[in-house]
Amino acid sequence: MNFTIDFGNKKYRVDHIFYQLGKLVWLPFCITGFWFAQSGYEKYGELTACALRRRCGLPCPGCGGTRAFYYLFQGDFIRSLTLNPSVIFGVLAYLHFMLLFFYRKHIKKNLKEKEISIEYYLYAAVGVILTQWVIKLIRIFSVLF
Repeated sequence: MNFTIDFGNKKYRVDHIFYQLGKLVWLPFCITGFWFAQSGYEKYGELTACALRRRCGLPCPGCGGTRAFYYLFQGDFIRSLTLNPSVIFGVLAYLHFMLLFFYRKHIKKNLKEKEISIEYYLYAAVGVILTQWVIKLIRIFSVLF
């Protein structure tokens, strides 16, 4: 399925727009991640606590994401994965998309490739987020009963 967006007189494919945005986001993301892992978590970690969990005691789908982000940039991938697997999935999906687009654009120039389907990345992300959330809820309710 080809999606294009018109900017003025020129049409851009959605995967091209995501690739350009990805190039802009990568360096600030890494700088912020390393800063947060080295000094930011101690100062600002409490500010990122989940409001839903504080109010009702149940985790939201993103619970553990800040700590997973912190441990990812500390190099503790296993702990990051156990806290919230969607963080590592997001990084891996980003790297996969960027490398695939780069390969198709710069290495296989002569081949007319189809657009990369962004929606599959979205479906997989929603699946990972909901699966880890349901597992957290099951673990909480299994302790209660």
